[in-house]
Amino acid sequence: MQNIKEKETLVNLPVENMINIMVDRSQEAFRTLKTFDQAKIDKICAAVADTARRHAKSLATLAYKETGRGNANDKAIKNLYASQYIWNQIKDDKTVGIIEDDKANGIQKVAEPLGVVAGVIPVTNPTSTVIFKILLALKTRNTIIFGLHPQAQTCGSATCRLLQTAAEQAGAPKNAIQWIPQPSIEATDKLMNHPGVAIVLATGGPAMVAAAYSTGKPALGVGPGNAPVYIEKSADTKAAVTDIMTSKTFDNGMICASENSVVVERANYDAVKKEFKKQGAYFVPEKDVEKLSEAVIDPKRHTVRGPIAGQAATKIAELAGIKVPADTKLLIAEINGIGTNFPLSGEKLSPVLTMYEANDRRDAFNLCLALLNYGGLGHTAVLHSKDNDCIEAFGEQMPACRILINTPGSLGGIGGLFNKLTPSLTLGTGSYGKNSISHNLTDMDLLNIKSISRATRHPLELIAELRDLFA
Repeated sequence: MQNIKEKETLVNLPVENMINIMVDRSQEAFRTLKTFDQAKIDKICAAVADTARRHAKSLATLAYKETGRGNANDKAIKNLYASQYIWNQIKDDKTVGIIEDDKANGIQKVAEPLGVVAGVIPVTNPTSTVIFKILLALKTRNTIIFGLHPQAQTCGSATCRLLQTAAEQAGAPKNAIQWIPQPSIEATDKLMNHPGVAIVLATGGPAMVAAAYSTGKPALGVGPGNAPVYIEKSADTKAAVTDIMTSKTFDNGMICASENSVVVERANYDAVKKEFKKQGAYFVPEKDVEKLSEAVIDPKRHTVRGPIAGQAATKIAELAGIKVPADTKLLIAEINGIGTNFPLSGEKLSPVLTMYEANDRRDAFNLCLALLNYGGLGHTAVLHSKDNDCIEAFGEQMPACRILINTPGSLGGIGGLFNKLTPSLTLGTGSYGKNSISHNLTDMDLLNIKSISRATRHPLELIAELRDLFA
């Protein structure tokens, strides 16, 4: 176990020496872990999942107290999702030895672990993402070292320590789970670039994800989300607004698949606006939109200000100097442009939405495309509609890897709750978002798959055929 004495020893070392020792320990653990059979691996993972489930609430409370973002109840739900729900989805997966045997075609597939995983953790989901990545790593017989976010070091390390203990008590080797005891950009960079690390799992800001992809080794990261949601005129207005309110208020909008802008046709614009008001949304007066924009968006980076992400709508309004009703759940700004001159058109990671009026379906599609191109390529696009032709056209035309229909964006994007998408807390954005995967990350992404191929015909038969062809 990474006990207090070992932790103090590591902290007192130069960063490079500290990372070298941690990677050496992880590789030693990996050499043992990779010899385990499926039953032993699954026993360890089940113990980890059960421990995370039982401590979901306490870890969520710790995360909320440390980060001041979101709310403890929703964070507890995310911890349960990352542990019990995801484990139930992957527990029967074969990840050791022969995982597929196609006798008819003479092909057997063999699963092999990758090695040491570097796991980068965001401040937005600091405990649930740790749980998720530990389960995926151990299920595939990989060891993992975390670079935790400096603003979530206490809750992240508490999660690591708890699950490390559970794993070791269930038979995992010492140091299969580790974490950098004193976080820094330098330490995380050294970890990601260490030659003894096999792969980087990067969930975080664009700069960190870009750094992961520049290491010269396999990296699985995610791009930013700036998901548009189009409420088409055939949609059930009440249901659509309810889904969006649910999505944007869950943990105060910090899941990257959550909606950022609502696009509504002129024909049903007033009805949608009325329903939003009915369900607790506050439409910011035109005179106050600039104040909201200045409070929410950093003018240099053109992204959400760090202190804003995950705050309640009333707190954001207070910071912006805007008076709103005490029961306000969501802030909506009606704007008519997209890009740096309209800062609120970008990703906001908070219960703040922009709303656009479209002339017709074509105009609505163009607005959604423009929003995706402004910081959300490849991530998520949402449509509420009963028109199947519209649904199919939207799916074909939107450059997003998750096209969610009549579903809350945040809870729909992570998969498995309202749809059959793969349950995950790391959502790939494909080449659109400069990612290596376009699906929801799962255990199969952390395996080398070897193919044993038996001859299905004698080579001389093929040679005879070729000779006949050229005769």
